[in-house]
Amino acid sequence: MSIQELDYEKLLKGDYENERLPRDFSSERTVPGFAFNILNPLGLLYRPVIDDYYLKNGGEKPIWPGKKPFAVCLTHDVDMVSIFSLKQSSRALSMQLSMADSVLYKMKGLLGFGIDMMQAVRNSPNKDPLHCYERWLEVEKEIGARSTFFFWPGLSAVTKRHHTDCTYELSDSVVFDNQKCTVAEMIQEIARRGWTIGLHSSWYSFNDADELKKQKEAIEQVLGHDIVSIRQHYLHYDIRVTPRVHAKVGFKYDSTLGFNDNLGFRFGTCYPWNLYNLKAKKELPIIEIPLIVQDSAMLKPDKGLRLDESSAFQYLTQITEEVEKVGGVLTLLWHPNYIIKPDWWDLYLRVLKYLQGKNVWFGSVIEIGAWWEKLKISVKK
Repeated sequence: MSIQELDYEKLLKGDYENERLPRDFSSERTVPGFAFNILNPLGLLYRPVIDDYYLKNGGEKPIWPGKKPFAVCLTHDVDMVSIFSLKQSSRALSMQLSMADSVLYKMKGLLGFGIDMMQAVRNSPNKDPLHCYERWLEVEKEIGARSTFFFWPGLSAVTKRHHTDCTYELSDSVVFDNQKCTVAEMIQEIARRGWTIGLHSSWYSFNDADELKKQKEAIEQVLGHDIVSIRQHYLHYDIRVTPRVHAKVGFKYDSTLGFNDNLGFRFGTCYPWNLYNLKAKKELPIIEIPLIVQDSAMLKPDKGLRLDESSAFQYLTQITEEVEKVGGVLTLLWHPNYIIKPDWWDLYLRVLKYLQGKNVWFGSVIEIGAWWEKLKISVKK
């Protein structure tokens, strides 16, 4: 297939992704990587081809608040809240042992728990290096930004567990802004200061409305109001099922559709769009804010692009320039637990300064989704 033969409406609806799912794709398999994407063999992952087409054929660039040239959506998936926690290490061990199908895997789990326990004991008088979530708020506030934090609903809210699932409970103790509190209280304070809270749902919730509803309600009980934004943990998502499950449970905005192992435009766009029910062949009342850049896809040494800080910044500027050309949304995912890696944290600070110089509009997932609903932009071929 050539770029001239691409059907952009079919691309946005998810038909191409559905057609190219691996034959062995199941609830146990990780979301298909960029190699399965129809844009990859065409060399188009780093170009928002749908947006280019729309503008070249008479469309107008989106008008963002303050007439900013494009929007930036800062997001964080809260996978860990502590490093030196015996409770969380014990839960992780219990999950690994119950799911392990070999003696070797169980031995590895026990060894890992032993190391975690020694670290916890050794560091018990010291501050846990992850107990600094206020630093994210501080650096974002300095540039006039407020991000979206996707919080895990707590292990007790998850019925069916996967070995990649998070292990903290909302009742676990943390230190936030030098005050000891629970995770739930930290969530409340982050929201009180003006940041947005969304759900980071479990691996197996992607096709289970009842499970997802239970997890949604766990965060809502903490906040005292509805939550309407979501990102699936591990980006575990099935284009055939997940959109309608999200809509059924009452989510208005999703930001899952990106890559775990690359950057770029998974659906050929950096514009938000309404997701589609492939089974019923109709549009859904849920808007996708596409994920464009993930920290671990760039910087992890054992997966993805395996970049250093300098090379990662070059990739980021290239992607940003593409978003700026079409006036779209640059959605970034930075995991708070990687603040312990100086190069990851330094890159985030460098990117924030770079984007501030671009005079962008920083919006949360909800703010960008709500603004887009007002614009009513439709892109079709």
